Amino acid sequence: MIDTESRKQVAQIAVGKVPAQVGFTPDGRLGFVSLSGENRVALIDPASRKDIRKVSVGAVPNQLYATPDSRLLLVANQGTAKKPGQTVSVIDLRTFKSVATVETGSGAHGVVVDRDGRHAFVTNTYANTVSVLDVGDRKVIATVPVGKAPNGIGMTPY
Repeated sequence: MIDTESRKQVAQIAVGKVPAQVGFTPDGRLGFVSLSGENRVALIDPASRKDIRKVSVGAVPNQLYATPDSRLLLVANQGTAKKPGQTVSVIDLRTFKSVATVETGSGAHGVVVDRDGRHAFVTNTYANTVSVLDVGDRKVIATVPVGKAPNGIGMTPY
């Protein structure tokens, strides 16, 4: 953990094997880390600076993103080039349980949720596409062809 005012490290939290990405809920209540070497996500209490739980997800989880209401966490499960993952795991951040697995495309890697929490966008690295998910219905509503090997994804406020 880094104190953004002093720009100094204030803590280290052991989370598990092959941490890939870190994120936080918009309300600041939870932090999370995708553990690509364990097929799990570590949930962290930022106040106590402790790993509080791990939740199993799909193969080789990579990027993850919480919904604006801090209730759900979406995790892109990339898999490997030889055995691509093609799902997004949905974790309920109140119960700390995986509540859905949504099939997207080969090599699900990046994920972002729009500002109102209705849609998520997932890059599918090996399929050369971006999947558009309806978060409430937990299903893909569109697949958009893009350039070769899309990786991370971002969104600007609108």
